[in-house]
Amino acid sequence: MAASHAHSPTLSSSETIMAALLSSVPAVRLPSLVRALAADARRQRGRLAFLLLSLPHFARALARLRSMPLPAKAALLGRVLLRSLLMLLPALSPDGSHHLLRLPTPDLDAALLLVAMCDSYSPAASSASPVDWHALLVDDVVRNALSISGLGGTPWATVAPYLDAAAKCRRFADVVSEDRAVAGVGSGNKDSVGRGGASHATVLALPTAPGDGTPCAICREEMAPGRGGVCVLRPCGHRFHWPCALRWLARRNTCPCCRAELPAEDALAETRRLWRAVDRMAGDSGGCA
Repeated sequence: MAASHAHSPTLSSSETIMAALLSSVPAVRLPSLVRALAADARRQRGRLAFLLLSLPHFARALARLRSMPLPAKAALLGRVLLRSLLMLLPALSPDGSHHLLRLPTPDLDAALLLVAMCDSYSPAASSASPVDWHALLVDDVVRNALSISGLGGTPWATVAPYLDAAAKCRRFADVVSEDRAVAGVGSGNKDSVGRGGASHATVLALPTAPGDGTPCAICREEMAPGRGGVCVLRPCGHRFHWPCALRWLARRNTCPCCRAELPAEDALAETRRLWRAVDRMAGDSGGCA
């Protein structure tokens, strides 16, 4: 594995996240972060409880989940794990606009069921055919609700599930990239798998600006002064014709001029991008070699 994606020789994924957290979140802001995580956890538990109490909604979410091919389920799980990393480290999305922080309701319902099914699965409990997932999940949710983590009695009980899920997203990305490489997706190099275009939400949010007379770095034609049709990439500020930028960002999530990275649509590529940022944040804390 390339050095940019390799795990620290001295820190585990969880330790790297904690180092990044201590580096990026001042101590006075930790209580507000814990409150935000607790509120998010309550919303997710409430939505899962609603699905389990409403059999039509449960059946609809389960049918959607079952209709997904395995790669789509893997991508959905990757987005959920990555969302935990974004929630735990707000510095990764300072304005809170990252597209993975707001999953559409159908995706959220399917994701909640998928995570709950993964957490509750055991060969003994799931030996029946077909598995009564509703009864299995109800038992597991009730048991977890009475645990220390479920009750949320301490700040660590609130943070721990997010830390565990965030640490899993890197390992999950490694496994998925290996599977994609074996299946012949990409060039066969694990780190080359999962690259793709910028996230659609990020592209739609790019601001428009008038041309300044300089040539577009993609087509080499002038961006006429005073005329529109020019977009500004964030965070670097480089400008390009909108049609040129759209074609470029559909295939890559980097600036043509400086290679600054934009959020990626592909969950695996976005995991790689964000973990590079986490490694840098952890390094700034002095915890990484």
